[in-house]
Amino acid sequence: MATARLASEDLPMLRGEATFTADLPLPDGCLHAAFVRSTVAHGDLRNVDLREAEQAPGVVAVFEAAGLGLEPLEYYRATTLGGQMARPLLATERVRFVGEPIAVVLADSPVHALDAAELVAVEIDELPAVIDAEQAAAGDVLLFPDAGTNVVRPLDPPDGGGFLSPPTVLDDAAAPPAAPGEDPCAGAQCVVELVCENDRITSLPIEPCAIVATPFELIRGTPLAQGASPNCEIDIWSTGQGVHSAPYLYRRLLGIPVTAVRVRESQVGGGFGGRGDPVPEFFVAARAAQLLERPVRWVQSRQEQFVSMPYGRGQRHRIRMGFDPDGRIVGIDVVMWCDAGAYPHMAPMLTAASYRQSTGLYRVPRLRYRIGSAVTNAPPTGAYRGAGQPEVNAALERAIDAGARKLGLDPADVRRRNLLRADELPFDTGTGIVLDSGDPHRALDTAQELIDVERWQAMAAERRAASSRSALIGIGYGCYSQSAGSGDDPDYASMELGADGSVLVTCGSHGHGQGHHSLWAQITSARVGIAQGAVRVNDADSATSSYGGVTGGSRTASVLGSQIAEAATELRARICEVAGELLEASPDDISLTPDGAHVAGVPSRLTSWADIAAAAPEGISATVTERSAGVTHPYGTHAAVVEVDAETGRVELLAFAAVDDCGRMLSEASVEGQQHGGAVAGISQALMEAGQWDADGTPRTTTLVDYLIPAAADLPPIDTARLGTPTERNELGTRGIGENGAIAAPPAVQNAVIDAVAHLGVTHIDIPVTPQRVWEAIRAAQ
Repeated sequence: MATARLASEDLPMLRGEATFTADLPLPDGCLHAAFVRSTVAHGDLRNVDLREAEQAPGVVAVFEAAGLGLEPLEYYRATTLGGQMARPLLATERVRFVGEPIAVVLADSPVHALDAAELVAVEIDELPAVIDAEQAAAGDVLLFPDAGTNVVRPLDPPDGGGFLSPPTVLDDAAAPPAAPGEDPCAGAQCVVELVCENDRITSLPIEPCAIVATPFELIRGTPLAQGASPNCEIDIWSTGQGVHSAPYLYRRLLGIPVTAVRVRESQVGGGFGGRGDPVPEFFVAARAAQLLERPVRWVQSRQEQFVSMPYGRGQRHRIRMGFDPDGRIVGIDVVMWCDAGAYPHMAPMLTAASYRQSTGLYRVPRLRYRIGSAVTNAPPTGAYRGAGQPEVNAALERAIDAGARKLGLDPADVRRRNLLRADELPFDTGTGIVLDSGDPHRALDTAQELIDVERWQAMAAERRAASSRSALIGIGYGCYSQSAGSGDDPDYASMELGADGSVLVTCGSHGHGQGHHSLWAQITSARVGIAQGAVRVNDADSATSSYGGVTGGSRTASVLGSQIAEAATELRARICEVAGELLEASPDDISLTPDGAHVAGVPSRLTSWADIAAAAPEGISATVTERSAGVTHPYGTHAAVVEVDAETGRVELLAFAAVDDCGRMLSEASVEGQQHGGAVAGISQALMEAGQWDADGTPRTTTLVDYLIPAAADLPPIDTARLGTPTERNELGTRGIGENGAIAAPPAVQNAVIDAVAHLGVTHIDIPVTPQRVWEAIRAAQ
């Protein structure tokens, strides 16, 4: 099925012709929202004076929390300690991070709203701030005094939940299984210890958040209202990664039935996990529209995005890894702390994902993995490309390299001695994962071939022998395994043969640049037999599809794609039944072609698709709402070659290879595009990206001048290869590709930089490996 052409929806985006939320025509009487935000990281909110702002030109209303009457928000109720750490949509008694919204202004123009927001007088008694999770856990500064703690998940809870059991005992393990409480590294010939920081980074979508919320009465009877339920009360267009979880949150907060909320998305300029849940400002805008009975529009500024959007990563791994003399892993001991940000949000789920991937693609006889998480005075922690998996993989791959260096072995050879072989799969890691199939050794071998490793090894040796300090060569690897399509949630796939002979596909998930329309049309065409150009795809709409998952977690092709394939198979069977009656033949003897249906072997007896539709006035359709896809495990190896100037710390990426096994490919061009995009995201984190806050919680990275991302000129050509081992865990055999590069590329680049300067005594540099950090590490080693 794999195709190599551009997706049909790519060209409008490339030409700048796509319609994003901020481009939508404004409803009549639309108001514009601007938020008043905290300028301190932690403090008691003493007074909010709205009077001057209320009198400003163009202002219709100004609200603080009490005026909206909204309950605190709990995205995931299990994470807020019984509601004690729930998030107020507008700050009430206390502010907990710079950028937290305190009040909202509604005016007749964006300029009037922003000007009036400057007039809101806010009095805050500033309190000490804490921005480190381990320091926060000590409780010297409490963000939630009523809770009596900052700890979301204790490192060693009384029930023993912090001590996670070792993986399945292996017959050929390098060490016997550890007894309860025993050091997993006991008996190892070599033990390495590292503290690996994974700084907080933002998803940085090209389009900031935006919403247009309209009371439904104002559009009833217009084309905009088509498809909505009769009792719809509010119509919402917003940026997001799914339209179906949002109505339940709006229902709970706005006090209306879930069917009274319609959520839609136009084109979305990137998601990457940061849009997995609606931001609090969306609920405020919707509530204001409800109270004022007028449409409300809010478009986030880039600076607002930096200070208020959820950040990903934010984990510290204290990892010990033991090896036998030949470099085989004896055991791994990890203590991980996660910075949850000011409100718990997704931190507990992200840390669980980290644990599940803590053994990667390797045989690990013993594992102890303890997790702690605490709130801090920084924006809440949310998902970002890989969602908990890149963090642990970076620590795992760093420890492998450190162990190899301490033993005097080649890091690639140490990986080979520990990587699972193809004949060992399926393999139960003991952390809740069963790796089903593939060939990890082939991925590593292919990555080395793509970068021509022997040439770079020879060049690195020559330059070290010449005592060069300005052009040191380093080579690094990042092997990985990922859990994709996690969870039990199904999607929604429905299709119907129309009177004009086309097939309309309605699905529950919404794409944001992945080329889903083309993929769904391609699958439908291949399964049904109709021309791909005769397949139309409806965007996700909470009013027209009964359910749908988020577009994230590398799940959509495997979960929704499989359901579309199943629906297409059902539709084909029903079409063949109708065509069989028209052609007086058995449905089993019907052949479907782009032109219509004919009896097998008799192409002259042809009936058109439109004739088939006309023969079934009750309609020909198929719907699949049950999930059949299981969790899949993409895997692979990325390899990097860098040049480091030891005098300045400058790093230049010379070569990069991404070898990924994403299962059966539906579109090779789309897969390669995802490989490039994922690799760039990982390279960016490895070399440049990091959110930074001062000790008092003041953000230091609030613009693209401070928060760096690579330009095209900063990147070498990225070589790619795809192994394509189908999985049996879904109808299509796909594994997922969207997050692989974000998991594998950071340690590949990081290990390459450290490899370049290891002979100077450098043993570790945290990501991002900026020139300053490289220079400081070299000076410290000397």
